[in-house]
Amino acid sequence: MKLSRALTREHLSAYWAEREALFAHRQADLSDLSQLDSIGLAFLVQWSQALGAEQGPLTLLSPPPSFKPLAALYGVGAYFELNDTKAGSHHGFECTS
Repeated sequence: MKLSRALTREHLSAYWAEREALFAHRQADLSDLSQLDSIGLAFLVQWSQALGAEQGPLTLLSPPPSFKPLAALYGVGAYFELNDTKAGSHHGFECTS
């Protein structure tokens, strides 16, 4: 599922209204995402949790540069499979700084 609006507090209500359709997908294409804040990250965590253990973590395609620092700060990297076409695919990640 391709996300095109900023995933921020200002846009959360629109995403929340679409959550049933969004949460049915195992992948979120973030390549067109202009912004991601901590509220948007929490939404992605909830999406991944909604998939449950049997479906595995939510796969994020081309997450924005702000994703890794936020996910590391809140310790939620294990909730995601990252697939960045530039960096390859990773299940979870660790902050190295």
